[in-house]
Amino acid sequence: MISRARLERAVHEALSLLKSVEDVREAEVFAASNQHLLTRLHYTSHLPCNGAEEPKSTLAYGIGIRAVFRTPTGIQIGFGSEPSDLTAEGVRQALAKARQSVVPDPEFVSLPQPTGEARTLTRYHDARLMNLRDTDLVRVGWKAIRGALRTFLSSRRLAEVAGGRRQISSLGLILSGDVSIVQERIAIGSTRLPRVQTDESAFCLTFLTAMVERFQAKGSGWATGRRLSELTEETGVQAARAAIDAIGGIRVRSGSYRVILGPQAVTDLMTHLIIPGLTSRTFYAGSSPFQRRLGQRVATSEVSLYDHGAARGLVASKGITCEGLPTGRTDLIREGVLVGLLSNSYETERLSAIPAEKKNSALIPVEAERRSSPATVFAAERGVAATSIGRPGSPAPMSCLKERDP
Repeated sequence: MISRARLERAVHEALSLLKSVEDVREAEVFAASNQHLLTRLHYTSHLPCNGAEEPKSTLAYGIGIRAVFRTPTGIQIGFGSEPSDLTAEGVRQALAKARQSVVPDPEFVSLPQPTGEARTLTRYHDARLMNLRDTDLVRVGWKAIRGALRTFLSSRRLAEVAGGRRQISSLGLILSGDVSIVQERIAIGSTRLPRVQTDESAFCLTFLTAMVERFQAKGSGWATGRRLSELTEETGVQAARAAIDAIGGIRVRSGSYRVILGPQAVTDLMTHLIIPGLTSRTFYAGSSPFQRRLGQRVATSEVSLYDHGAARGLVASKGITCEGLPTGRTDLIREGVLVGLLSNSYETERLSAIPAEKKNSALIPVEAERRSSPATVFAAERGVAATSIGRPGSPAPMSCLKERDP
């Protein structure tokens, strides 16, 4: 990967070059380096296999520029990026692309400025995960496989249907999945920020599907973590147990049932329905299902929802946002009452510039400005945190749904 020092130097050099361009009023430079490490897992008890396949990796780096141009017709803003080039030539190419993509933006106020808040999350990455060796990656994969096989072979139920523990492998035990490690480094600076901000982080993900082929029974398990030590055999154990439990399963009759939603269902609802409606952008557009509901009850008093981009130890936490600002906590729903919105600096400034009387007439409460915080946005709208080819967005890096204890 490109070192953090090299990314920081590239941003410094780019800003120096941009300050000499006459028609550039403001500019923001984002440099990033991403690496994705992957090893495939594939085990079959009745066919030759390798278990853990050879490790693979992909590396991407580049530089992006958001520039505010002075023109005879007013302010115009453009964004351009150049992959695999952090030199002055790469900066010139990115600037040329920004010129080609310019659009008038009469609502633009300024690029992000320091908020006065101190950064709370530093040195939070696992050095072992940032400097992972291929052998360690394969070892993590084998941990998951061993956990699944140990669970299969110690299962009394499988031993009974197979006619003994030694015959369990004849049932057709299949394991398939992968281990992924994502390593990210970023540097961001602008004509509005006093110093270049940098960050680096890594997270790991293990996913495994287990199957008992004779009974067409399947189950899955997964684990995420910030530290290499957090990836244990548990993923394989989960998958194997779920597959064993699926043997002899029956279909539930059609009807209405009370259910408890699992993590995947809750994540889907939050990602595609609830969180998009809790952003200042959707409020500004008048398209939020929570329009005109700030300060009002929108859920049962047992539910609270907050976003915390700087929660230590959680997978999606980051030290800074993609705008170079410190991450923090934003309360969205507190005991059923809508109290805040996710935002980025651009949307917050845009809300601030609207006269109070127009806010109310445009379905935007006056307090929306006060309750829109750019402290938790960390990812780019079109990708993960350390990408140089996306504009700032306002996703939820770490949304936590709390239910009051009964």
